[in-house]
Amino acid sequence: MMKKMRHIGIIVEDLDRTAKRFEGFGLKCTEVIEKEEDGMRIAFFPIGDTLIEFLSFSPDRGWDPIHTVVRSQKGAINHLCFEVDDLEVSIRDFEKNGAKLVEGSPMTGAHGRVAFFYPETTNGILIEICQV
Repeated sequence: MMKKMRHIGIIVEDLDRTAKRFEGFGLKCTEVIEKEEDGMRIAFFPIGDTLIEFLSFSPDRGWDPIHTVVRSQKGAINHLCFEVDDLEVSIRDFEKNGAKLVEGSPMTGAHGRVAFFYPETTNGILIEICQV
């Protein structure tokens, strides 16, 4: 029986750039792990009881079976959605940090007003913010 989501793992090309961008969006990196033996770095960003786990791999790291599977899953997550208190204020904060709003946003979503930002302006990750 599953209790809760522990984390969402996303492979990124540049961990430092991604961490800086997401800190600019108001998230806080609480831990960075360097796993030299695996040629990887991992940064954790808590959101409530869930963690976003950004992973980056050294380009010269060998490809054993587990890394072949893990590293081939780029883009497997469609988007991350963050609930915000004030959609308009959050949009301005995201834009101040380089994110570009997708045309047609904000709009009415399934559970409130939502806005999406182009992945190419958020380090390759489609981000949705939602005001319930």
